[in-house]
Amino acid sequence: MRLPGGPRLVTASEMAAVDHAAISRGVSAATLMERAGKESARAIVTWWRGMTAQKPGPMRRRPATAARPTRGRAIVLAGRGNNGGDGFVCARHLKAAGFTVRVLVAAEEDALASEAAQNHAACEKERIPVTFLPDERAWGPGSEAAFAAHEAVFLVDALLGTGSKGAPRGAVGAAIEMAEHTERPIASIDIPSGLDASSGYVELPAIRAEFTVTLQLLKRGLKLEPGRSHAGQVEVVDIGIPQAVIDETIPSMLTVNPDWARGVLPTRPMDAHKGSVGRVLVVGGSAGLVGAVGMASEAALRVGAGYVVAAVPVSCIDPLEARVAEVVKRGLPETSQRSLALSARDEILAEALRADVIALGPGLSRNPETLELARELVERVEAPLVLDADGLNAFEGLGVHRMHGPVVLTPHYAEAARLSGQSIAEIARDPARWARRFADESHAIVCLKSTPMITAVLAEPMILNGTGNPGMATAGAGDVLTGTIAGLIAQGVDAQEAAVLGCFLHGLAGDVAARRLGMWGLIAGDIVRALPAAITALESGALGEI
Repeated sequence: MRLPGGPRLVTASEMAAVDHAAISRGVSAATLMERAGKESARAIVTWWRGMTAQKPGPMRRRPATAARPTRGRAIVLAGRGNNGGDGFVCARHLKAAGFTVRVLVAAEEDALASEAAQNHAACEKERIPVTFLPDERAWGPGSEAAFAAHEAVFLVDALLGTGSKGAPRGAVGAAIEMAEHTERPIASIDIPSGLDASSGYVELPAIRAEFTVTLQLLKRGLKLEPGRSHAGQVEVVDIGIPQAVIDETIPSMLTVNPDWARGVLPTRPMDAHKGSVGRVLVVGGSAGLVGAVGMASEAALRVGAGYVVAAVPVSCIDPLEARVAEVVKRGLPETSQRSLALSARDEILAEALRADVIALGPGLSRNPETLELARELVERVEAPLVLDADGLNAFEGLGVHRMHGPVVLTPHYAEAARLSGQSIAEIARDPARWARRFADESHAIVCLKSTPMITAVLAEPMILNGTGNPGMATAGAGDVLTGTIAGLIAQGVDAQEAAVLGCFLHGLAGDVAARRLGMWGLIAGDIVRALPAAITALESGALGEI
């Protein structure tokens, strides 16, 4: 697979390895901390001045005065470790920028890490007030710390860094709770305290920042929910780690560069005809769920596939015909529950021989006979396969191990839990870890419907999708994704690249639809109809206009 070329996202351990490699190359820890604090202060000042330049309007948190002063009192909340050391440096540079600064430390003075202690001394030398508050009661309502924070125009969170694990406790936890109760805007250094830098999981109490200035490389947890919502606006700053050091590390996760996506789009020659631009077979449908087949089939057409056949129970032909005229329908034997019967197998296999890709699962049903049919089809068809919905549920507790041809899996959390035997809560706590492990174990291409979506492929970096919006949380959106990926594979796009591009176009179509209609009330059909406009926007480079 050609890697999608977007910014890399690092875990806490990967960032620590980069830091250590830089130090081993002669960049001192003190130099990195000075640069981190200085660049954080610069970014925070720019952010704050941008805030004050905005017209007065609704804000989640407000500065102490309605006028939103460009300068004023800033409170730095520092921990005992390196993140606290960054905070001490930041305090010095905020003072140089004209702010009245005070540092409140949620630790004993003698507990400071060595570089943090050196920068505490530098703050005292510049007569910046520093108060150590190791007792959690010193952060409570009516305390001096709470009063000082209430009088500030904004707070700087330098309590916990990327190495922290578990729920904040003691003075640090109390400081976080105090900061959240002040309702003052908060800027976090590197990550909001309480956020897991690797997974995006949030342990309460946790900072919900308006602005996060992260150091050198994007942390994975800043882009995965709920961490993304806690980070606010994110800016990456260069702290002086040599690019050669960064380039030596193999990225475990990347984002999609639109130029890459544009280059992967299938091209259509002037002499194209329906038989030359891809044939898709969609297998699914049952009583009450035939719309899923319609949405997957139409999505395949909307991304450019030339010929789509829908294999459905015979009683579903008429409602499917009423929904989408452009799809060829094959009415097949059905069970008493009006789902596909096992006796439909041979006709489906014959149709599969003519297809470039099979999409299996939309609206299939949980009927035991139908699920047995799904398992046999996965075992016997040789064309690339996109497996979704009840096509995935057919393998509950069994795992998916296909010996021939690529298979793309598109599970949401509940389907992922059924496939792996884990709980939904376990998967949601670290979705990237689940996607990585399941792709490695199954050798499948996994598109996990996390927020945002993650694509994992054996022996390749994971890809985090950057398009899409909350309005897409609607029934049928997953069927649209299935058809989108299948339509791309049918046109000759490599299955791995089609999975990544399909997620990107699916989210982009959702963004187009949301711009046209708003997020409230967005339905899956709106996403289908926006696919051509999304492709046009990508081809023309007009993504900023969406």
